[in-house]
Amino acid sequence: MNRPLTVGLLGAALLLAACSDDKPEATRPSPDPYSRGGCAMLADRLQKNDHGWTLNGSVGSRAVRSTDPAVNAAGQELVLAVKEAGDLDVSSHGKADMTQAEARIADAQQKLMAACRDLLGAPPWS
Repeated sequence: MNRPLTVGLLGAALLLAACSDDKPEATRPSPDPYSRGGCAMLADRLQKNDHGWTLNGSVGSRAVRSTDPAVNAAGQELVLAVKEAGDLDVSSHGKADMTQAEARIADAQQKLMAACRDLLGAPPWS
């Protein structure tokens, strides 16, 4: 006779727990290695104040492989800016004024940094 009462009380407790307003805290998704690696490389480039095209290509190509849409899009923008800067520098045999090209790279770096912060929080990242 006590068994139906026990089952009923257990069912009521489970129902109340399921209806509770307390929701688990949202956690950040675990970033893939390309997101984390691209963001860590970017932080290193920015710390060294490097807006040149030669080393930022690897940062962008790493970020492009990210599964995070914002990091991926910002990485694509950085790759494009780096390609344009490299084409300009090579076609002019190193004599072109790279100021505007480096400004585009710096802008793309900042967009990627914002995407990295949204995904990983504040640096440092490793």
